[in-house]
Amino acid sequence: MGQKVCLDTDVAIELIKDTPIGRAFFASLMEADIFLATTSVFELFRRKTNLDVIELFMVRTHLLSFDEKAARSASEIDKELEKNGTPIGFRDIFIAATAMVNGCELATLNVKDFSRIKGLKLVKLR
Repeated sequence: MGQKVCLDTDVAIELIKDTPIGRAFFASLMEADIFLATTSVFELFRRKTNLDVIELFMVRTHLLSFDEKAARSASEIDKELEKNGTPIGFRDIFIAATAMVNGCELATLNVKDFSRIKGLKLVKLR
C-alpha cells in the first residue's frame, strides 16, 4: 500500500468541480490511496443540488468512519487546542482525528487551522 491520503472537504470540492487546484491535487496524488472521512461526506451532502456528482466521487474513495477511536483522539485534540488558545471547528477536528487514527496524511487547503494539530501530517502539493 502506498501513501494514504485523507481528503479534507475543501479538496474534495475542488476535485469534484475539476478546478485548477483540484487538478493539481489530483496530479500530486496519482499514486496515493485516497480516503474520505465520513464527516466530509456529511459536509458534501449538505448541498441541495447535484448530489449525483458526490455519489460518483465517493465511489472512487475509501470511506473512513468517525468511530470511538477517532472520537477519543478528537477530544484530546480539542483539549490541546483549547489549552493553547487556538481552537478550530469541531468538524475539522473530527476530520483530522479520523485521518490520524487511520494513518493518513491530510490533503487540505486550510493549512492555517490544521497545522495547529500536533502529529497531523499535511500533504504538500508537489
